[in-house]
Amino acid sequence: MRSQRISPPKQPRLALAATCLLLLPLSLRAQANNPKSQQIYLPDPTPRETDPHLVLGETSPVGVQDERVVEQQSAKRRELIEWAANELVSLSERVQVDLASPKTPATMALAAANTEKIEQLAKNVSAALKAQ
Repeated sequence: MRSQRISPPKQPRLALAATCLLLLPLSLRAQANNPKSQQIYLPDPTPRETDPHLVLGETSPVGVQDERVVEQQSAKRRELIEWAANELVSLSERVQVDLASPKTPATMALAAANTEKIEQLAKNVSAALKAQ
């Protein structure tokens, strides 16, 4: 039996291009069937409000903005400490009034509730003062 020898094409670039075109659909089909190449769309898990500085185009130096934030936080902390101190005074006055009045279960329950509030506020104030 005699084997025929196929002669190489006279234009090898054309043959290479034809081979690539024939193999291209096979590789695309292989990628479509491959689960590793699938793309999964995940939405942004934490939607946020738009930053007003970005919308309005306001820019300030980083150090100045940080100082403003620290000042705002410390002012807010001072207001909370002042409110808690005033609340401590009013609660302690209520407890004194409750203990000075005739001892009934209702007045004793009010006094106990107010002392628990005083203890909780005192812990919060001491923690806020340590944070300063």
